[in-house]
Amino acid sequence: MLENLEFGALLMVVGMSMVFLILAMLWGVIAIFQQIDRRMFAREAARAQQESTPIETLSPELLAAITIAIHRYRQETSASQQPRLQIPKRMEPPQARWVAVGRSYQLRSHVISRKR
Repeated sequence: MLENLEFGALLMVVGMSMVFLILAMLWGVIAIFQQIDRRMFAREAARAQQESTPIETLSPELLAAITIAIHRYRQETSASQQPRLQIPKRMEPPQARWVAVGRSYQLRSHVISRKR
């Protein structure tokens, strides 16, 4: 009986230490990849900043065209994301009102709101 208890305690200690060591190794690998990713991102950001053209060098016509294109794109995407509520032509009161309200809540819950 005492042998089984000792074996169980030893097995528990070995198993828990193995799990702890594996988790510590995974944490170290993730930390290393995080550092590599940060360095690569910093290099890419510095390279993009060097290669980008400042706004002051753009002609006013090109700047206006870009602004109009962005404005139209935002209007188009915000209008296409709004659901269109279709109410049946013939509705039976009072259940039909509850159905319409429920459908409108369901449609609103699936719309992804854009933060500006």
